[in-house]
Amino acid sequence: MRRRPARSLGICLVELMIAAAIAVLLASMSAAGFRPLLDRCKVSAASGDFREALAVARNEAIRRGKRVDLLPAVKGNWSAGWRVVIDANNNQVVDAGELVLREGEPPSTGVAVSAGLRDGDRAYLAFDPSGRPRSAGSAMLPQFGTLTFRAGEQRRKLIINFLGRARLCDPDLGAAAC
Repeated sequence: MRRRPARSLGICLVELMIAAAIAVLLASMSAAGFRPLLDRCKVSAASGDFREALAVARNEAIRRGKRVDLLPAVKGNWSAGWRVVIDANNNQVVDAGELVLREGEPPSTGVAVSAGLRDGDRAYLAFDPSGRPRSAGSAMLPQFGTLTFRAGEQRRKLIINFLGRARLCDPDLGAAAC
């Protein structure tokens, strides 16, 4: 009686390498497709967080009956995060002894924030006790404009009107309304 050669129950190295190559190929194809989705999520989260901070600053100004500012965490750089603060000396910088009401974390890695505000010399948003935006120089001049959040090809624009109300839009979908 002849014996059959025993069959191996495992896999050989060549089969393993082919399977790994196919897995890497599929993963790289799917990762490229997910990049815009991840960028859109990052931009939506950052713009939503900023809109919430804006609402907090406005509401605190009304509640406290005094001017409340929304300032970048690092002077002139909204991409580093933001702070809601009672800026007693009106210098748009958080100084020792000034009350910080809320701190916003920096947006996710890869999210850039650029501002186009009426008072373009300094980066800030300030609200007076009525909840209306104001410039640093005068309560009669409103500080309004836009902030644009960008990651890759994804953008969201936060528009702050002269009454202090904010709305978000996608400039790539409806440039006329944005």
